[in-house]
Amino acid sequence: MINKRKRLRLIVVMIGFFLLSLIVIVAKPEVGSAVSVKPILPKNQHNSEATYYDLRMKPSQEQELNLELANTSDTEQKVTFQINDATTNDSGDIDYSDRSKSISRDKSLKISLKDIATIESELIIPAKKTITTRVYLKMPENKFDGMILGGIKVVSSEKNNKLSDSDDKRQDKKTYIVAVKLTETDTPIVAKLNLLTILSSRESNKTVIKATIQNDQAVNLEDIEFVAKVYKKDSDQLFSQSKVTGYRMAPNSSFVFKLDEENKKFSAGKYQIELTAKSKATNQEWQWKKELEIAKSDNRKDRTAKDVTDKEKIMLYTIICVITFVLLLLLLLILLILRKRKEKRYEEALYHRKKKRDRNNKNIQRNRKSKSKNVERNKKKKPADYSRSKR
Repeated sequence: MINKRKRLRLIVVMIGFFLLSLIVIVAKPEVGSAVSVKPILPKNQHNSEATYYDLRMKPSQEQELNLELANTSDTEQKVTFQINDATTNDSGDIDYSDRSKSISRDKSLKISLKDIATIESELIIPAKKTITTRVYLKMPENKFDGMILGGIKVVSSEKNNKLSDSDDKRQDKKTYIVAVKLTETDTPIVAKLNLLTILSSRESNKTVIKATIQNDQAVNLEDIEFVAKVYKKDSDQLFSQSKVTGYRMAPNSSFVFKLDEENKKFSAGKYQIELTAKSKATNQEWQWKKELEIAKSDNRKDRTAKDVTDKEKIMLYTIICVITFVLLLLLLLILLILRKRKEKRYEEALYHRKKKRDRNNKNIQRNRKSKSKNVERNKKKKPADYSRSKR
C-alpha cells in the first residue's frame, strides 16, 4: 500500500512539472568555449593603437597575417574560419558577419577582402595549447584610394560538437570577429550617399515604406542621422515622420531604412517623401524628394496569409489547451482517487475500531454475566453446606 501511494505521488509531481514546462521556458546560461583569439600586428600596422589589423599595403603586395589561438581548456577545440566583407545591416551598424545569403554584393564594391584574402577553413587546437594560423593576402595590381574593410570570423567549440551555419546560437560555441582594414594611400575620400529605391511592401499585415540608401565610396561613414517626412500628395500637412540617429555605414554598401510609424497606416494613395541624411562626423548632408504611390493591396491575398497564420496559431493554442486540460483532468482524477482511498482507509479503520470495541463490550458483558451466575450458584450452595455442618 505504501509503495502504491509513493508511486501515485511521484506521478502527480511529474505531471505538475510537465504542466509547468508548458508555460515556463528555462534558459540556460551561455557557456562559451575556452579559446582566445589575438591578432599579431605586423610592422606595416598603420594605426599602432588599434587592436585589429589596420595595414598600409602596396599594389601586388603579398603578406601573411598571424593569428594566435590559445586553448585554455582541458579538451580539444575545433575552430572554423571565414573571411567576410564589411556591410551595413538594417540596424544601421557595420556588420562583419556573412550576409551573402541575404544580400547581394554592392555594385560599387570593386575590390573586397574576400577577393584578396584566404585562410584555412578549420583546425583543431589541442588542450592547453597555443597555435598560430595564417591569413594570406594578395593585393591587386592597380593602386587604389580609400579602404578595403572586412573581418575574419572565428568560431570555436569542443571538437566533438558539430557546427553548422544555421546553428549560430548554440550554447557550446563562441564567435570572435577580427576586423581587417587595408589602405594604400592617404588620399582623402569623401563619402557619398545615394537613394537607390523607395517602395512599399507588406510586413506583419501592415504597409511599410522602405528606402534603400547606398554609400558608394571606399570609406566608412559615422554618426549619421536619418529623417523621413511623409506627406499625402498635394498636402502640406505632415502625415508621418521617422527619425534614427547614430547610424554607421561601411564602405561600398547599402542598407534599408524602414518608414513604419506605428501610429500611422499607409493606405492606398499617393505620397510625397522627403528624406534627409546628415553625418555629424563629416558635416555632410544629403536630401532627397520622391513620390510614391501605394496601390490597393490584394486584400484577398493578405487576408489569406493572415488567415493561415491565425489558423496555425489557433491550432497551436488549441493543442496546448487540450493537452493542458487532459493533464489537469488526469491530475484531478488521481487526486480524487487518492482522496477516496484515504476516506476508504479511514472508514475501514473506524469500522475495525468499532468492531473491536463491540467485541470488547460483548466480552465484558459475557464476563459480567458469568460472574453473576457464579455468585448465584454460590448463594444456592451455602444453605446446604450450613445444614450439613450443623448435623
